[in-house]
Parts: sequence; structure tokens; C-alpha cells
Amino acid sequence: MIDLDDIRPGDLERCDPAGMHEVIAGLPKQCIRAMAITEQSPARVPPRAYRAVVVCGMGGSAIAGDLLASYLMDKLAAPVVVSRDYGLPAWVAAGDLVIASSYSGDTEETLSGFDQALARGAAIVGVCSGGQLRQRCAERGLPCLEIPGGLPPRGALGYSLFGILGTLLASQAIPDCRADIMEAVKLLEALAAEYGPAAPAAANRAKSLAQQLHNGMPVIYAAAHPLAAVARRWSNQINENSKMLSYWALMPELCHNEIVGWEKLPDVRRQARVVFLQDEADHQRNILRMRIVKELLEPNCPVLLTVNSRGGTLLARILSLSYLGDWVSLYLGYLGGADPTPVARITELKARLQEAR
Repeated sequence: MIDLDDIRPGDLERCDPAGMHEVIAGLPKQCIRAMAITEQSPARVPPRAYRAVVVCGMGGSAIAGDLLASYLMDKLAAPVVVSRDYGLPAWVAAGDLVIASSYSGDTEETLSGFDQALARGAAIVGVCSGGQLRQRCAERGLPCLEIPGGLPPRGALGYSLFGILGTLLASQAIPDCRADIMEAVKLLEALAAEYGPAAPAAANRAKSLAQQLHNGMPVIYAAAHPLAAVARRWSNQINENSKMLSYWALMPELCHNEIVGWEKLPDVRRQARVVFLQDEADHQRNILRMRIVKELLEPNCPVLLTVNSRGGTLLARILSLSYLGDWVSLYLGYLGGADPTPVARITELKARLQEAR
């Protein structure tokens, strides 16, 4: 097991041979490069008032849509909906904008949604690094933003999120948010140094959280708005980078069911590590609910942690917490002796699906 207080170059080569720490540290540069790519790309969508914006995607490509939806909820009259499935909901039609987001360009669920959007006459834009999605857009003369490839999809969040955001901004399909973007990137740059391997655990919130979550099952709680996507991201990153079970749930819904589930299975309860994600935009009643839930869980759960967002604008605050979760998942992987990059079971599952065609 690696000593997070004294990480040396040899430790990183041994625990993280593919360099996931470098991928995570590179998020601010990804965001900047993605914005530059969108400014230079001809990929544009008609700047009309859409009934809805639908992001088709899975995994790391879909979470970009979730974060976008959280950020734009109070800025855009049209709802932003993320579709994680084959095809599209029956209501999607002409007048809607469908963003097909697939980092590889070959995600079969996303390609299925693309085909249905095409058949229904919806406006379409692709966001990918190549693959079938780029080819299908080219064949039909549809806009497609090509982003750099070669990363694990979960490690390309800057390209996926800011690729979509930048395309919508360049197309004048959303209000001007350049100031928000600049603040968010500046904060991420500061956090990259603050949470990076060189910063000691005593001054590194990501390392200290990982130490507290180690040898347990992280349970991530947040308010439905604005941190639902961040809670999902934390859990997903822990699943993939740390190779650990984790799940997430949201206020106020969890107060109507899940809190009762803590009454039984004492062996499971002892393994739980509950993280409450909080933001200044949380509804006051949800803030109260979190306080009461903590008091209710205290006798049953050995670790209850509260983590607050940082930054001025909503975009910066959302990304500050999401980024912290990325680093926590990395250090949890180190502590558990897991190489954070490979996802063997996903690779095997995709291979077996391909064989069954």
C-alpha cells in the first residue's frame, strides 16, 4: 500500500503505470483546449429556441451532459435531458436538439439514439474523437465536433463537457457564459496543485478524504439540485478508478425511503462511509434534511463526512466538487493497491457483446 504522505516517483510508476494522475491533473488544460477547438471548429447548431436539449451518451460521455444540465437549469428555458439507453424517449422529435456524445464514437447505445434522432427530424450534433459517429455525421452533412482521443472516456471530461458547452456557446444557443468558464478553469488550475500527489495529506483534502474512506463503501449523498451530477460522478469514479463499490442518492428523495434501510444489516452499515456533498445553492430545507439525516445515521455509521463546494459561479462550484472526487478516487485506488486505469470487466463485457452480434 502506498504512503499518501510520502509519494515518490517510483511509487507512481508502480501504482499508476498508465498515469491516471497525469490525466486528472490535466483537466484544466483539457477545458482550455476544448474551448479553443470549438472556436475553430465549423460544428454549429442552428441558434433557435429548442423545445429540449437531449444528450445521448454513456459513462464518461454522459456525465458531461449531467453536469451541463445542472449548470444550465436556471439559465436555459429548454430542459437538458440525458438519455442513457438505446434509442430515444418517444417525445423527442423535430424541434429538439440531440447531442450525440461518444468519446470513442462507437458507443452502440449512442449510435442507436443518433439513428432515431435522424429518423425523427431532430437537430443533431456529434461530439466524439472519431469512430462511427464521426463517419455517420460526415455522410449526412451533420455538424460534428472532433475532440482529441487516446484517453479513458472518464478521463476526457474536460473535452466532453466543454466541447458541448463551447459548441452551444459558439452557436449562440445558450447565454454567454465565458466569464463563468474562465473562473472555473482558474479554480481547477489551483486545485490541481492543491490535490496533486506532491501536496502532503495534512494539506491535501483529497488525500485525507481517501484515508477516511479507505476499507469502506463510500455512500455519496447530495441535494438533487445542483449536485446530482456531482454525486453520480463521485460514485462512478470510485467504481472505476478505485475498483470499489459505491453508490449515490439524493435529497430530498432519500428521506422518503433510504434512511429506513439503515436499520438492518449491521455488518454492511459498519462498512459504509457517508459523504455529504453541499453547495450554497442547496435548498434550505435540504440543508436541514442533511443535518437531521446525519443525526439519525450517527449511531449506525462510523464515518460521516461533509464536503463543501468552492468557487463563486455555479459552474466553478460544480466542477470544484467533481474534481475533488476524481482525486479522491485516485488515492483510494492507490490505498487499495488498484491500478486506476484498466477497467477489465468493462473491456470483457464489450468483447462478449461484440461476439454475440
